[in-house]
Amino acid sequence: MRSPKNPPGEPVIGSPDTSRVIRMARLEPQRWANGRGWTREIYRAPVADPLETAAWRLSLADIEDTGPFSPFPGLERHLLSAAPVPLQLSIDGAVHDLCYTQIVSFAGTSEVATTAVHGRAQALNLMVRSGIRGSLDLLRGDARLPVSAGFATALVVLDGIVALDGRRLERFDTVLPGADETRLGLRGATVARVRVGPFCGRA
Repeated sequence: MRSPKNPPGEPVIGSPDTSRVIRMARLEPQRWANGRGWTREIYRAPVADPLETAAWRLSLADIEDTGPFSPFPGLERHLLSAAPVPLQLSIDGAVHDLCYTQIVSFAGTSEVATTAVHGRAQALNLMVRSGIRGSLDLLRGDARLPVSAGFATALVVLDGIVALDGRRLERFDTVLPGADETRLGLRGATVARVRVGPFCGRA
């Protein structure tokens, strides 16, 4: 799989101290072991670590069928329904009917299964090592925001018109804010904000 840190041919916006962009179109999908979907890893930190020891990982899943999720002991999970189709999950026996942009959190050891899929479901997944704070929330509407690492660990475009310092971003493109402040413009947009701490840096 290509490294999400610097996909081949993808220009880097600014220096490591400023915001960088990961283009979703350049990330290669990986088939799930159970064959029921695909995952594109957006970012993992530290980037050299395998998932088993990484502090956190952000990915986008395409869910094609019902079935169980793989367990991830030692991790906490935050899932955002990222497509405008209903997604039904069973988490430790409780049914969750998720609409577009709804978020649910659960332990990596929870018994989780997709119990109903209506069309092509997609989910933004944040996994963080137990003991590390992680969260997903939403930025909506029209705004021009000063963005730095103190504001977010990552920002994922879900819909609408979004630009970083005037450069247009596409759906599911991800901004990795740096120490220096840049400007993120939203027009009728929805952006998922990822925050991870105390580990907030990029390796």
